[in-house]
Amino acid sequence: MTNLKKLSLATLGLIIVAVIYSMTSGSAKLVSRAKSQVNTELTMLQTQGFAIQNRETGEKNEHFIISFDDPEKIAAYFTQHGAQLSVEDAKVFKGLQIGVDLHYLADTYSGISFDLYPVTLPKSITSSATTPEDKDILKQIEQMLEKKTFLIHCDINKLGTGFKGYMKDIDEVLKSDTTVKMVLSKLKFSGDIKDDKVQSIEQTLQSIHIDTDDTFNVTVTGVKSNYRITGATLYDYKTDYSIEKITMQEKDTMMFVADHFEARSDSTVKNSLANTTLKTKVKSIVFNNKDNKVILDTLLLDMKADNLNMEALEALGKMDEGNEKAINETFQKLISKGIQLEIPEFSVASIENLGQKMGGFHLNTQLHINKSLNIEALQQNPLLALNAFNINLDLILSKELYALIRQQPKAVIVMMLFHPKDVKGKKVYNVELKDGSLNVNGSPVM
Repeated sequence: MTNLKKLSLATLGLIIVAVIYSMTSGSAKLVSRAKSQVNTELTMLQTQGFAIQNRETGEKNEHFIISFDDPEKIAAYFTQHGAQLSVEDAKVFKGLQIGVDLHYLADTYSGISFDLYPVTLPKSITSSATTPEDKDILKQIEQMLEKKTFLIHCDINKLGTGFKGYMKDIDEVLKSDTTVKMVLSKLKFSGDIKDDKVQSIEQTLQSIHIDTDDTFNVTVTGVKSNYRITGATLYDYKTDYSIEKITMQEKDTMMFVADHFEARSDSTVKNSLANTTLKTKVKSIVFNNKDNKVILDTLLLDMKADNLNMEALEALGKMDEGNEKAINETFQKLISKGIQLEIPEFSVASIENLGQKMGGFHLNTQLHINKSLNIEALQQNPLLALNAFNINLDLILSKELYALIRQQPKAVIVMMLFHPKDVKGKKVYNVELKDGSLNVNGSPVM
């Protein structure tokens, strides 16, 4: 379902690009120009691994089907337009068909409106349905497709500078040995277009709920996201993401609840090298099982990555997994400028375990991969990584958490071998790997 949605939204983006046009006087002329642009774009799509089938045209409406036929071309095309899709993923969706119902000048806002909906499942799904149970499930899904259950609607304004839309609410049940109920409510999106490119997308989702035989269920509520292009490449962007609550429950066994998740990410590219940051925060996480209840208060995770060679990363996504020589060469290019990874903060403010409240922990670490690392030689001798990797890690534990960890059998030996420093009532570890030497709190280990 996630991948179907991903492909549908990516297709939406391509069609948006196809129908950008300037406002002119007279609706007949406007419709004529829009139709001409759509014709041009559909013709081009047929050279990029897609097929256009069953096309029907009217005065102010059209219908056609987009078929996913050539995975390699399709993967390259989606990647070029900002929807990362590997060749292997594209192969999974070979045979998928998306129906498009298109309308010109549907209302005062819209220059063009369209509905997108899957009409045929990928061959990878239909061919794998071999048992009677699988075939029954497949039949139920195909009945949903006939009802246009997974429909996305989009309107593009008359100036071609913005769009808005939604996914149709879903309330469906799949019945087999187990009964699965899925409810999706109020998924909406909007965005801006500039120079024939989508510049920003905002999405909101009221809730999604999946329930299996009333024994296991997942509920996600209050989802918001904002994506903005900030530069010349697909990797110059800023994103904001938030979820009010995530709940997972297995009847009489366990419950997991995360409250108020937030994430912010930005990326900039210079000379084909990307620098990326990610900041996340969760107000609280509660885990219940039959024997215990654990509460984590204020979880923070910040990450940074510098000198990521985006050309190499893109190439890796397109490569045949069996082409070891090409993969090694591309990995060598990936680290050619040296990669720096950092976790400035991974922390939990406080923890409650078995009714006992205690302070949490704070971790930060830096990793530098030297550009001199030889990938082929590393495969022959993994110990070469010791000289090519520089790592510095600081871990601060509350004394209560340290005492709890010491009670765990698997941790006893490690705690006996490596003693922490006492700093302001907390237990502190510093781990450093540099020039092939490993030290813990200043004492050599190797």
